[in-house]
Amino acid sequence: MKNLQMALSGVLALQLVLAAGLFWESSSRQQAQTKSTPLVQAETDALQRLEIVGDGKSVTLVKQEDQWQLPQLHDLPVNRDKLDGLLEKLGALQGNWPIATSNSARERFEVAEEKFRKHLKLYTAVGEEPVVELFVGTSPGFRKVHVRRAGDDAIYAVELNSFDLPEKADSWLDKTLLAAGDLTRIQGPDYTLEKGEDGWEFAAGDSEEIPAVDPGKARELASALEKLRITHVVDKAPQLEETEIVVELHGGQRRYHFASADDKYYVRRDDRNQLFEISQYDFDRVMDKHHQNLVLVERDEEEQTAEEESATTEEDGTKS
Repeated sequence: MKNLQMALSGVLALQLVLAAGLFWESSSRQQAQTKSTPLVQAETDALQRLEIVGDGKSVTLVKQEDQWQLPQLHDLPVNRDKLDGLLEKLGALQGNWPIATSNSARERFEVAEEKFRKHLKLYTAVGEEPVVELFVGTSPGFRKVHVRRAGDDAIYAVELNSFDLPEKADSWLDKTLLAAGDLTRIQGPDYTLEKGEDGWEFAAGDSEEIPAVDPGKARELASALEKLRITHVVDKAPQLEETEIVVELHGGQRRYHFASADDKYYVRRDDRNQLFEISQYDFDRVMDKHHQNLVLVERDEEEQTAEEESATTEEDGTKS
């Protein structure tokens, strides 16, 4: 009886060892299969060109001397924050367990060569084959899309948004390219303002008595030029009567030319050949300023303080 118990105990121990070995092997195989693989294996600093195709349109971004440009828009600069954000998201894409691998799934999730939502190509050298090629398809949930690498059957659901991949050049344009930066002097049609230690003041002229400047309106004018945003490039420039505003900054001088026609508002600058459209809000903040309404009108102290605080709040709001 005792020998039987020992034999049974031995068999049980052997079964436990075998079961543990099988469990370990299965777990190891599963971990190997589900190991994350980067979907974009390319150094972003080495990229030289990016192409996006979608909805019958396409856009190309090209890197020239460390600056990303838009060949389809007169080689104007790309919004670097937007591009850097996309490259960061692409670098974080991980392929875990594929949700499908069949040809029919490619069509269903719209990641096939002939049926896709977005087609992305990344190049490290002009004229060579892309180092990364992704087909972006339908969305399985909030801020997620189905993707497939060219030449790979595996389809993954990853954290990305189709809106991060606009196929229009205008969507990639740096809308702050005409922002003047920190100004020291502004010359308008009938006024010249200079920035002193205590704020903006009228430049010395022929008159012995120089009036005080309304600080709120002067700051609004300076802020409109320093943070000027375009909305898009004008392809065909209309006949316009322009008003010149000359500004000086630490890097030199710039000449702006503002105009309006048919409820549209335009600006160009002497260092660029293109005409741009801007919002009426930005246009009015520059063009409604003249010597007469820039002169400080004597008010009671409480009213003047409230106006200055309002102008400061508006300026801070444009920064955020």
